[in-house]
Amino acid sequence: MPAESKNDIDHVYKVIDKLDTAIDKLADVSSDIKQILAVHETRLDQSEAIMDRHFVQMDAIHQRIGNLRDDMNRESEDIRSELSKLHQWKWMIMGGAAVVSSLISMGVHMPGIGN
Repeated sequence: MPAESKNDIDHVYKVIDKLDTAIDKLADVSSDIKQILAVHETRLDQSEAIMDRHFVQMDAIHQRIGNLRDDMNRESEDIRSELSKLHQWKWMIMGGAAVVSSLISMGVHMPGIGN
C-alpha cells in the first residue's frame, strides 16, 4: 500500500500542478480580455464623440440651409414686387400711348405737340 499511496500522492500533485497551470493561463486570458475590452471601450467612446460632432455639424448645416432658404424667399418676394411695379408702369405707359394715338387719329389738336 505504501507504493500505491505514493503513486496516488504523485498523481494528486500532477493534477494540482495542471490545475495551477490552468489557473495561470486563465488569469493571463482574463488580463488579455480586460485589455481588449478597454481598447474597444476607448474606440466606442471616440466613435460616440465623432458622431456627436457630426450631429452638431449637421444641425449647423441645416440651420444655414434654412437661413439661406429664408433669404432666398425674401429676395424672391422683393424681385416679384419690383417686377409687379414694372408691369404696372409698362401698362400705364401703354394705356397713355393708346389714348394719345386715339386722339391723334381723331384729329384732336393738342397744344404744344406738332403744328
